[in-house]
Amino acid sequence: MKHTRYITEIAESLTPANQPEGFGELFVVLLRELAKGRPVSQTTLAMSLDWPAQRVNTVLERTTSTEYDDDGNIVGYGLTLRETSHTFEIDGRRLYAWCALDTLMFPALIGQTAYVSSHCAATGAPVSLTISPNEIRDVVPADAAVSLILPQATADIRQSFCCHVHFFASVVTAKDWASKHEGVEIVSVQDAFRLGQELNRHLLQTIPSRKA
Repeated sequence: MKHTRYITEIAESLTPANQPEGFGELFVVLLRELAKGRPVSQTTLAMSLDWPAQRVNTVLERTTSTEYDDDGNIVGYGLTLRETSHTFEIDGRRLYAWCALDTLMFPALIGQTAYVSSHCAATGAPVSLTISPNEIRDVVPADAAVSLILPQATADIRQSFCCHVHFFASVVTAKDWASKHEGVEIVSVQDAFRLGQELNRHLLQTIPSRKA
């Protein structure tokens, strides 16, 4: 894969080692709770993790991109109940993701197949695919691509990374768009999926086996 160095740098930047202690474990449990299609209270998280409430609060305070509702419940972190450009459907529930890479990663972390529908960031043309925990299939258009950027050193992962990671209807269209945006790399959907798998491996290595 010709983008190996670049993808390795992204994987290292996003590794849980650069996140608050316990982030990986909390993140996976939070994803699985959000996948049920309803807001998640900190009490629910604490019970699912078997953590003191203060520990949950401490980790969440350092994840500045977390979305909350008016009652203080979590409604999004990577996977969200609020509408974005990336629809993420599982078991008839319509959820959303912050970026193209999220849609490729999350099925493996929640153990469910997702149907993803998005659009080309350059032309608005529809892009869709089905993602199981182990593979991607039914990619339309077949030549769809994904943009990537090296994350900046900030706690706001959504602003520094996710806002730049889009689907495109073709590699040619994506490269034309990238030529007007500094620091962007274009990879195939398949390569982006492999990056997602690598990130998942890093993440799950940090989690006790009873939670992974």
